[in-house]
Amino acid sequence: MHHRRGTFFLLAGVLLHAAAGPARAQEAAGPRINLLRVEPRGPDVFIQFNLAGALNPDLARKIEAGLETAIRYEIRLYRRYPYWFDEFVDLRRYRVAVTYDPVTREYVVNETMDGKPLRRTTTGDFAEASRSLVSRANLLVFRVGKEQPRRNLYVVMRGRFDAGYLFTIIPVDSKTPWKKSRRFNIRQAA
Repeated sequence: MHHRRGTFFLLAGVLLHAAAGPARAQEAAGPRINLLRVEPRGPDVFIQFNLAGALNPDLARKIEAGLETAIRYEIRLYRRYPYWFDEFVDLRRYRVAVTYDPVTREYVVNETMDGKPLRRTTTGDFAEASRSLVSRANLLVFRVGKEQPRRNLYVVMRGRFDAGYLFTIIPVDSKTPWKKSRRFNIRQAA
């Protein structure tokens, strides 16, 4: 009797593990931030990032059809404590949207930080417009104040974008795993 129960639980565990395997492999193969570099300059924190695997044929068709296509990035600043929980310092929400204008035959790229306009550019090149959705260099994300922690800081970041629709009416978001930067310090002004 006990032998059968043990065999049942072993078989159930193997089946659950086998079913979860493809889901984990699919998640690993999905979009992810593969580059996150932080450069502190005085009290300012600049980042460079690249999101890989997000540009697919569906996203390209959506842009070409003139629909606004946006990727939203959540960027967090933490202070690292070696023997305690890390301290949350600040949060930024960076959004990049591309829209094709069929009248001018140009792609309009709008960037916002925390809902405030940051930059608006136009280009006639699809590759340049799509690159602006998934990568950025020299982006000012944080200004560390004098009262905020200045040592053992790090940045974490993830991206979110529309992945499609469920039952053709419910929008479904896709998100990347969190990407963590190296630790850095803010130097005191001389």
